[in-house]
Amino acid sequence: MNESEIEIGRVLLHFEQVVEEYHLTLEELENYLTFPEIEQEKLDKLLRKLRRNRRQLFNGIQVIVNHVNNVTDNKMKEEALGLLNYFYMVGLNDDEKALIKAKEKDSSLSEEINKDLEIVTKIRSLILKFVY
Repeated sequence: MNESEIEIGRVLLHFEQVVEEYHLTLEELENYLTFPEIEQEKLDKLLRKLRRNRRQLFNGIQVIVNHVNNVTDNKMKEEALGLLNYFYMVGLNDDEKALIKAKEKDSSLSEEINKDLEIVTKIRSLILKFVY
């Protein structure tokens, strides 16, 4: 196993939990935003939790992007690229839609949400060259 495979292997192992937490938090936010009235404190708490998950995603995706071309294990490479493809096509789109809806519901969080949207765009641009 080369260094790139070790790095990506660590990310993939850790990502199972990160991805699950990210999806659960995103789903909770999406459900919360369907309520006619929302509490700013609860919304802020969900956004902060999602922000932490997104930061972990960004770091893991960055490791994959930096090392995937040096991976010789086809199964590992396929898993890593599949994960990138999924986030580009589905996960980040759902995240972006939820953030836009949150901004519409509570404009006082607009500045923070705009920063979150920038991070989503940054993650998307990291992944772009690997999407198939």
